Amino acid sequence: MAATLTEPTVLAAAKDTLYPDLNASSDHYAVTETQFTKPSWGGWQIPDKVHQRLAPFNTIRLTNGEPDLLGVGMPALEVLNADAATTPVTVIEAKGHNSDPSAADVKTGINQAHGHLSEVNIGYVAAPIQSITDQARALARDLNIGVIGVESPYDATLVEPARVTGVGDFSITIDAIRFQATTHQLTEGSFPVNHPKNYLGYALALAADGDTRDIYAEHVINSVSGGRRGAILLGLVDNRPDGETLTHLGAEVVRFARTQHGTVDAALDEFASWKGRPTRFTELAPRWAQLARSVAIQYEPTQLIVEALERLHQRGINSATIDDVVHEACRINQPLAVEVFITQSRREDVLTADGDIDESVLTDPTVYKSGIHFQFKYHLRHIGLLTEGGTDDKTAVLTNEWALEHPVDLEVITI
Repeated sequence: MAATLTEPTVLAAAKDTLYPDLNASSDHYAVTETQFTKPSWGGWQIPDKVHQRLAPFNTIRLTNGEPDLLGVGMPALEVLNADAATTPVTVIEAKGHNSDPSAADVKTGINQAHGHLSEVNIGYVAAPIQSITDQARALARDLNIGVIGVESPYDATLVEPARVTGVGDFSITIDAIRFQATTHQLTEGSFPVNHPKNYLGYALALAADGDTRDIYAEHVINSVSGGRRGAILLGLVDNRPDGETLTHLGAEVVRFARTQHGTVDAALDEFASWKGRPTRFTELAPRWAQLARSVAIQYEPTQLIVEALERLHQRGINSATIDDVVHEACRINQPLAVEVFITQSRREDVLTADGDIDESVLTDPTVYKSGIHFQFKYHLRHIGLLTEGGTDDKTAVLTNEWALEHPVDLEVITI
């Protein structure tokens, strides 16, 4: 019998069923464990199409083992006690069989999923529907585990709903995946404009009287969407269904503007005088740059980069390359480093099936997100954290210097 409901195929069908709108939803994200990057599964060659459906990949190491998939956001199917979590963390354990779908080990999958409930909110087992017995369903209900019955490589149905459970402290792995699932995702186009004034200015435009887009375009830059995106990423603006609002950080930016300039309008006029000026922000407006540094240092990618460079400096490496930084960042928090630096389409090349980093691939400049080595790196230079700006030239990525200003001025404005 041809292999049709192998474990990778079952997992792909379950993922598509639970998270059908991943590309369109900013608060949903799912990653598959790196073991599924292997070219074959028990002698069965995994089709490229299945790999594509399972991507992106990352290392998922929890206390009780490595679940097959980790997702963030409410699943599309019925969930019991759903009101108990707005953005739940979910694991899926997939069970399949290369020749006999009815022989999949569903019971083991249920127990594996249950073993992760101390660290996540929801657990599922996915298996060929013909392997799911009444006894397995009863066990799943007793353990609050959902059951997904897979009928074909592209069709699955809910057999037993999962129940949201409590959870203790999230692990480093889960925190990294949750970070990527929020509006703070560091994706390819996250920082389409690289000057910090462009993000601070969006908070001011939102607070001013009048149309935010018009005010922003007149006083800051014409790329309103770019400034808005950065303001959301850095936690200055909250994009809610009922409209944009300032966060606590954004409100503090407005307060600072009033303290420095008297009114928001006067601050915006000052921003307008900076239009088109390439001067480093620390020289152009030192107090504003200090505020921008206070904002940026609360952003997880900034913290990771600074800590990695500090560790390299302590070992005598004062001028690092991006592969040095990523290697060190992976020592600190590999799941987050992968989410921040590595483009989704190349993770299969960077991560081994065992979840380790293939260091030889880090010298390939095409594996890195342009948003990190170009715009965001310039942003960090403008606020006085890095000595050099970024590059959008892939041939120069590996020689572009990464170094902290020393001593690093981490004096911040209380916000």
